[in-house]
Amino acid sequence: MNDMNGDHLSPKTRELLDRPIEERIAHIQKDSWIPYSQANKVLQQLEDLLKHPKCDRMPNLAICAQTNNGKTRLMKHFLSLHPAAGTSGGTIAAPVFYLQCPSIPEESRLYSAILLKLCKKFRPTAPAQEKLVFVLDALSKIEIRILALDEVNFTEVGTAAKQKRFLNALRYLANELRISIVCLGTEEMMRVIRSVSSVENRFPPVVLPQWHIDNEFRKLLASFEKIIPLKSPSDLQDSTTLTAKLLTRSEGTIGELKTLLAAAATEAMRSGTERLTEEIIDGCNYVPPSTRKQRLARG
Repeated sequence: MNDMNGDHLSPKTRELLDRPIEERIAHIQKDSWIPYSQANKVLQQLEDLLKHPKCDRMPNLAICAQTNNGKTRLMKHFLSLHPAAGTSGGTIAAPVFYLQCPSIPEESRLYSAILLKLCKKFRPTAPAQEKLVFVLDALSKIEIRILALDEVNFTEVGTAAKQKRFLNALRYLANELRISIVCLGTEEMMRVIRSVSSVENRFPPVVLPQWHIDNEFRKLLASFEKIIPLKSPSDLQDSTTLTAKLLTRSEGTIGELKTLLAAAATEAMRSGTERLTEEIIDGCNYVPPSTRKQRLARG
């Protein structure tokens, strides 16, 4: 095992070792991008969509993952690679337009959300068709290539007719503007997409699966350890016990794993241990998602 010289850390993280504990804790709580094989494949698919020549039937994509398994972080990383920028003509070019889907996915609410994000004036009570005219005009002026809709959730829309109408509205936007649409959601989103034959083949799914103990998970732990400013190495990827414990407690999602590692690292810093151990992982301020659900159910 190395001394407390930080050889196990990335150069940037190593610079934090002499900083106060609270500053190091703030660092591990920041959003950070950890590349891994499946995410890199999805990023390449998104790059392919971005570069696709305009045609009458633009390709789309549905990114499916369970809650807190990295789909939003992946899309925001892609967005950071292709940010909006000013043009020589004084307008804004936004090749990737990212939007949280309205909590109730209805076409009128979708159009309102787009117009609000673009800071356009409109009548909130206007009919959907009136809003659509403004949406088409506004999006056509920002050189959009991809419309990314995150948290597409159909559980609040009870009727199949409403679900179909919303999906057909997306298809219309794609056809009219000749852009690609990327929907991000859970298996529930895919179930609804598969139920509408007119759009099913327009949104091929790509899945970010749950994590399991394998080489990919060990590489993920090694990547995380490099950006967690603890003074001593924990050798997460080499410890069978720690690997299994981290996977079990986080219940197989990358978002929960990050939260668990942050809580455990915070405890390791404040206790002076400066490395992750079984005791720290078990005793840190973290509650697994299934336990949280049980507590909520009990009220």
